Amino acid sequence: MAKNKTSGSAEFDKLRNRMAADRALRNEVRDSLFAMTEQINVSDRGSRFVAGGTVEWIVASACYAAEVIAIPEGHNANGFDLTGVNATVKGLFSVKSSLSPTSAFRITNGINGAGKGFVEPTIFLHKRLGGLVFADPAIHTELAGRAEQKADAVVLSLKAIIEHAQQRPECVIDLEIPYNQGRGTYDPALSFAKALITDGNYPNLKRLFEEVKPQTSTISEEIGKLKQLRDDGVLNQVQFERAVDRLLKG
Repeated sequence: MAKNKTSGSAEFDKLRNRMAADRALRNEVRDSLFAMTEQINVSDRGSRFVAGGTVEWIVASACYAAEVIAIPEGHNANGFDLTGVNATVKGLFSVKSSLSPTSAFRITNGINGAGKGFVEPTIFLHKRLGGLVFADPAIHTELAGRAEQKADAVVLSLKAIIEHAQQRPECVIDLEIPYNQGRGTYDPALSFAKALITDGNYPNLKRLFEEVKPQTSTISEEIGKLKQLRDDGVLNQVQFERAVDRLLKG
């Protein structure tokens, strides 16, 4: 850990040092990422956008907990809300995450083009990076030069970012990052559509959601899933036993 060196971003340095010193915060970020991969399967294209947005909010929450960002005084009167917090974080750095073992990072997408490219300070998350990796194209010009312009996107290879992280440990927040587990069943479109229709005045449309019930698992199947989470390290033994107790008590 290059605690006394700067990454080029005072805010990232503060987040890095705080997470290195605060085990609870570090564990919460790790556990929330693992929990997300158990609920969302990013192999589904629609869910992939939800996962990316969720990672952004996890990073924003960590920045707030680490006092990298703060809500201005009188924020309620001024209308500064969660949207303002997220905008503040985006003003510091973009967040790019990948839960696939080998995929490159798509920096920008464009319509009839590749988009603006690698022009913003960015935090990258991937298991093979060993944590959160910061890069500013204005400072880390060697990495910026390895961005490739495709017909419809600008991409940066995982190998290039790994080498950047190895050469500049001050740009790394050590953290275990999960791969996509492929077990998540959360469907964001279904959840929104169900809430929209069942909460509204649509008696004919809501019949689908009232009459067709989701398939349920047996208790033994649910315990089997909990065992898998424990074996994968998502749950510790105490959390596993509590979850089983809640399941058996209904």
